[in-house]
Amino acid sequence: MLTWIRGARSLVSVLLVGLFFLLNSPVLRLVVVPGAWLFPRHRFLLVTLFMKWMSAGIWACLRLGGAHVRRKGTLPTAQPVLVVANHQALLDICQITLMAHPRVPAFVTRRRYARFVPLVSQCIRLLESPIVDPKRDARGSVEAIRKGARELPHGMAIFPEGHRSHDGEIRPFRAAGLETILTERRMPVYLVLNEGVWRVRRLADLLFRVPLIDAYSEVMGPFEPPADAALLPGFIGELRGT
Repeated sequence: MLTWIRGARSLVSVLLVGLFFLLNSPVLRLVVVPGAWLFPRHRFLLVTLFMKWMSAGIWACLRLGGAHVRRKGTLPTAQPVLVVANHQALLDICQITLMAHPRVPAFVTRRRYARFVPLVSQCIRLLESPIVDPKRDARGSVEAIRKGARELPHGMAIFPEGHRSHDGEIRPFRAAGLETILTERRMPVYLVLNEGVWRVRRLADLLFRVPLIDAYSEVMGPFEPPADAALLPGFIGELRGT
């Protein structure tokens, strides 16, 4: 009986997340997007406020379903920084969003998320996130990352494992993206350790597993990258080890 109650509670909390998305869609379309177009200097502020509101709301709904969440540290994004994080679930993005101050960094994003994902795709465009498709367009992906490193005022966040972890263990880093960013622009590196959400790595996993979420995210750094590009592979290895 207790298992059924927990499952029902989990499902209700996920439905509340869906309702929260539905209710805030007009805010994005009628306030944030027009505001960013009319006042381009305030675009990053507007999308930051919206993403923080959405992330806090998502966690509030999931807490009702039995989830636990903790965060430690702050990501200082007044100047360009590189945020390197391990990846367990989509909820990792909510954690980074809530720890970033004063603005949310852009996320290096796979092309499949850039269109037709409610609210998410529009936020990706507002942040000017680099869109990558390494298999179909490796050269274009590298150029998008280079452009982001040169131009984005609040830095970038990247998940160098390439995919979400199946078991919570940190996968090998794909170093090409990190090397491209740090070769193009030498900037402070912050690590974000994400733990406790790998059991809900996919949206479908959330439905009846919300009570299994014990999310913890911690900021570490800054780490100064070496000036010599030849030393970057070793530096990246040290980041993963940390």
